[in-house]
Amino acid sequence: MDNARDVSWVDIDQKTHVYAFTDYMKKVAQARYVIRKVQMTIDDCARKHDLVPLEHQALIQIFGATGKALPVGRIADRLNIVQTLASRLVQQLEKVGLVRRTRSKTDRRATLVHITASGEERLFDIVQDAHAHMSAFRSQVAPEEREAVHEIMAFYVGGIDRTAKPEDEGSPASDLRPKRGRRLSR
Repeated sequence: MDNARDVSWVDIDQKTHVYAFTDYMKKVAQARYVIRKVQMTIDDCARKHDLVPLEHQALIQIFGATGKALPVGRIADRLNIVQTLASRLVQQLEKVGLVRRTRSKTDRRATLVHITASGEERLFDIVQDAHAHMSAFRSQVAPEEREAVHEIMAFYVGGIDRTAKPEDEGSPASDLRPKRGRRLSR
């Protein structure tokens, strides 16, 4: 870095990117605006379908898991919340028929949370609604904002290595696994 106010990072191809701090922060601002707008739109769609955003996120994590099931502790990890809050979320979702609990066949102490057909249908409805809203929003995103989102997300999570498998330790996908750390609580 030539300037003490430069920001640099190395991508997955070992290419160094250097930005003047001011240019970098402009890209961060553009990216954060777009990310925030997308998240708010999706959260609004979840609310429209009678789910609070955290319940929606829990359904996404359960549906996206292998076998469409997760233990409560893993839901807590994936949402970065304490296990007691995850347990309450599961109770709320179970009460309205969007998930069901079963005992693990491999570990009798563990309870798995499965998405139900109603839960899957609710997720599908939210996705359809969100896609309609995002289609309109995408047409409003300027090319430089779109580029900024791609660059900043590559900085945050790394580029795409299409040869790595998610289970490969050290692969970009394995780096996306939640780490133990600060959790949200209510």
